[in-house]
Amino acid sequence: MPDSASLLNCSTSPQFYNGQVTHKCYSDTTLNPIWHAFSVLDLKATGKVLLGRLLNMTSSLTDLLGEEYHTDVVVQKQFLQYAQVPFFEYKKYVMETATQLTIDADKLCATCWSLCRHRYLNNPLVDNLDSVVPNELAEALYWLFCIFNKLSEPNTYPPSMDYEEAELLLRKLCASLGIQWQQNHDDSYHGDQYNDNSNDEYEPLPPLQVTFQQLLSVISDMIGPEVARSHAFYRSMQWLCLTEYSEIMKTGWLYSRRPGADSWKKRWAILRGTKLTLYVTVLGQYVKEQIYLTGNMHVESLPSINSHKQRFRIVEKEGDYNITSEYELATADGYGAHAWISLIDVAIKIFDTGMSPKMSEVCERRNERFQRRESAKEVWTKKRDVLETYSRLVEAKKARSHIEQGLGERAKQREAQMSMLIRMDRIYESLESIQLKRRHANRQARENKLMQLYLHYHNNMSEASDASSDVTTSSDQQFLEEERELEQRLQELKVSPDASFCSTKPQVTIQRPSTSEYSFELFSSSETTSTASDMSLLMLPDSTSLR
Repeated sequence: MPDSASLLNCSTSPQFYNGQVTHKCYSDTTLNPIWHAFSVLDLKATGKVLLGRLLNMTSSLTDLLGEEYHTDVVVQKQFLQYAQVPFFEYKKYVMETATQLTIDADKLCATCWSLCRHRYLNNPLVDNLDSVVPNELAEALYWLFCIFNKLSEPNTYPPSMDYEEAELLLRKLCASLGIQWQQNHDDSYHGDQYNDNSNDEYEPLPPLQVTFQQLLSVISDMIGPEVARSHAFYRSMQWLCLTEYSEIMKTGWLYSRRPGADSWKKRWAILRGTKLTLYVTVLGQYVKEQIYLTGNMHVESLPSINSHKQRFRIVEKEGDYNITSEYELATADGYGAHAWISLIDVAIKIFDTGMSPKMSEVCERRNERFQRRESAKEVWTKKRDVLETYSRLVEAKKARSHIEQGLGERAKQREAQMSMLIRMDRIYESLESIQLKRRHANRQARENKLMQLYLHYHNNMSEASDASSDVTTSSDQQFLEEERELEQRLQELKVSPDASFCSTKPQVTIQRPSTSEYSFELFSSSETTSTASDMSLLMLPDSTSLR
């Protein structure tokens, strides 16, 4: 098994994908170790670093990022106005100056680890009482550091992994250590809370992010410090670094021969990204051949020579028929040949995207999580809108029911009011009718009085007076009884519960004439004068009588 230097010995440029991929899920992670080193210098977690500390970090990265923009003098001049340099200003500056550079990603990780190792070579995985950290444990933590920066989410500060990505990494670690994964109830959370059983009244929480320090704490709680110091943990992290960071897709023995040759050569093959390397030994020594997979190539199966070898070949063509290069390979069994053919075909197809197969897998998982959470968030938003609409409809229905109930009560009140008003109008009509009768009786009484005066002068005064007095008294008594009865009924209506709704109706008061109005003695002076003048005509002696 190669050591750490041989594991991380390939030079790769930042995968900006020539502007072909613009979604944030496909962002490049080559420069993540720089952001990680910046966060380690940010002791108070404010997102800012003192300019002096930043210059110390810059001096370590000058050889990797270039002397034109990343020397102490240039950086100090660039951020001279800041006593504490903000992270996003520094990130913007690095991204603008390092885009066109060819960066050795492995050396970048190693340099940034030298700036961060003092922070992580302590508890929980390293005992602070140890004067010397075991080499295997330090090497394993370095590999974990490389994997973490590879899998970190883009545009996060401090650099952190998604909860689901961290869980997948821990599952792989448990599988390599032979430890059974303990499924807890919290594992179904996934930092989303976008399930159908979630409370629709609360907005879903953002997904959980796991920092490197938190990842170390989880690993310590999961496997224990004794297992972390064991050789098994070292081998497990080595395997994870090979598969997750160095992107070794497959290793194994292959048989190789040149086209037209009869003899087969047994080689140890390593498929790493888009490069297939053939070694003499299993230790990765003595490279015999390197095949760089491109978009013009394709892999195809060939008929087997005998039952011991399953053949396939990698062909590069110009056009449809012109073969420029051909590599013939074979495996000991058909299952191995199928696995090699599938993985080589994947590497060829991904070549045009500008990403390595492993990075493409990580980005696809990241995009799948993003799409799933956005879809779940959209569903939650629609549920919230439906609930809000439903609540508004319920409130409108209650308001409508209340209005209808009020209208019904008012309709009943109006009916009772109209009934009472009709009854009162009838009473008022009866009172007016009585008043007319009394006026008529009053007029008749005055005429009777005049008749009495006339009869008085004709010697029939006593008889007429008695008859007139009886008629007047009896009619007055009858009218008074009817008025009292009607006024009593009117008073009963006014004190009834429905009378409060009739307060706006103008109150009609009928003046009842007094009994003295009908007596001859209480006539007004003008009326008396008029009557006397009329009577004087009656008292003049008749010329015929004198005669």
